[in-house]
Amino acid sequence: MVEMGDRVSGILNTLMHTVTRARWHGFMGRCRRLEQAQRSLLAERLARHAATAFGKEHGFERIQSAADYARAVPVSSWETVDPYIDRIIAGETNVLTAGSLPRMFNKTSGTTGKPKLIPVTPESNQGNALTQKIWGFAALTRHPGFLSGKVFPVVNKAVEGRTPGTNIPYGAVSGLMVRDAHPLARSRYAYPYDVVEIEDFSARRYALMRCAVPQPVSFIPGSNPNALLKLFESADAFKADLFRDIHDGTLSENYEIPASIRAALTRRFKPDPRRATDLERLAGQSGRLSPREYWPNLKLIGCWKGGTVGQFANHLYDWCSPELALRDTGYMASEAHITIPISDDGNSGLLTIHTNFFEFIPEEEFGRPDARVLMAHELEPGVPYQILLTTPGGLYRYSINDVVEVTGFHAGAPLVSFLRKGRDVMNLQGEKVSANQILNSVQAACGETGVTPMHFMVVGEAATSRYHLYIEPVGADPGQAVMRRLLASFNAHLCHTNHVFKRYLDLDMLKPTALSLMPSGWLNEIVDTQVGAGMRDTQFKPSILGQEVPCGERVVYCIDTLEGAAA
Repeated sequence: MVEMGDRVSGILNTLMHTVTRARWHGFMGRCRRLEQAQRSLLAERLARHAATAFGKEHGFERIQSAADYARAVPVSSWETVDPYIDRIIAGETNVLTAGSLPRMFNKTSGTTGKPKLIPVTPESNQGNALTQKIWGFAALTRHPGFLSGKVFPVVNKAVEGRTPGTNIPYGAVSGLMVRDAHPLARSRYAYPYDVVEIEDFSARRYALMRCAVPQPVSFIPGSNPNALLKLFESADAFKADLFRDIHDGTLSENYEIPASIRAALTRRFKPDPRRATDLERLAGQSGRLSPREYWPNLKLIGCWKGGTVGQFANHLYDWCSPELALRDTGYMASEAHITIPISDDGNSGLLTIHTNFFEFIPEEEFGRPDARVLMAHELEPGVPYQILLTTPGGLYRYSINDVVEVTGFHAGAPLVSFLRKGRDVMNLQGEKVSANQILNSVQAACGETGVTPMHFMVVGEAATSRYHLYIEPVGADPGQAVMRRLLASFNAHLCHTNHVFKRYLDLDMLKPTALSLMPSGWLNEIVDTQVGAGMRDTQFKPSILGQEVPCGERVVYCIDTLEGAAA
């Protein structure tokens, strides 16, 4: 069996090198001809969909340039797109895109009430597949052995429901790609797709790790690093069950797993006393069961390294080998996969210009009638831009309210990084503190004081006109003296970053910032509460700036410089 696995791994590596090499060079050619490539893509897309309802309403057939396009089609949001989606759900064709009804809808995570459904077309699937190949080829050139073992993809259910009447499935494209992968690729997965269908998230985590822990995993493609941490924590918390199941070739009855899935999984398992004994010995030596022991050849994890979830990426090293490489999977949303990182450094990536047309508006001009609309080749480093998407799924000049910036260039094309959501701004007195400023200030303060945050959030308290930093550190309480230094450092960095914040503090328009130490498990409580309410655990994105703190009932102590004491 090992020899067969090695042969399959060799075939996959060969395919990645030979088949995707041409795709990579084609993509690089587009980057070098960026302006021409984007103009051609826009012209082709408008021509293809000119006879659709949306195309006729906005005169696609008369548009001759990107400037014409910007004049003819207003910037859109979900509120303007939703009525068209309703028509598609009702069975109408040629609404946003030409041809038949979409194969499925990609459902956004964390929505309440009416779900937000993004059409997935054949062109969308082709673009996503090419995006994966380009990312994989770039990773393979840097990490040639990352496909030597099993692959452990972290995905959501392919189908979560179906539209009324038309019966079109909606769910997660990531799950669809795993479910419908080529048999050769599926043979390298560390678990069968059926596990993803388990509804109870605790049982699903256990079943995933029961399948994967005994296997030689070398690559984890995912997105949210916190979802990975939850899987690692689950394996450690229930290691006694794992050892017993691996030893006996069973699947514990302690977890709510549907009978059909349980039967299918149980048929895969064989008793492995030696592996169970080795894992139990290693866990005893290190004090816990971690990937460092059960996946010693884990080469690469693909996950988000930027934004509010990026703070969790470095915590992966608490569980994994320090030699492990982390590479950002790319800036993406339910509406589109937007960038392809081509190195392990940072979270910037090349725009997916092979499948999306991009426009950018300087953030300070966004919403103004005279705002400049720029194409990708016109961007400048360090300038924050609002991004607009024209996608193969039928979104036109769509604003996802994201702010991005250019961090460099490769092959003449900009390397783009997600900064923050456009509305991630708190404004108590006119200071306009952004989530990005909070993130940078907390990270700097933690670096200076040696505190490693598990999670943090800053709340703007309108009643007291002050900001309040809530923080859960990794490990034990660092002590009030350290936390006072951290608070002072945070304030200093935020004052340096936001001069209006500093001015309003000096003018006593804003009161001194407070700090509350949160108990161990605060982040877990937030995650469990939101997942229990219907959010996908793999898509959990913690808020670091808001008007109220979630699960904030339990506070260890509060440092309030205005009062001069800790409560």
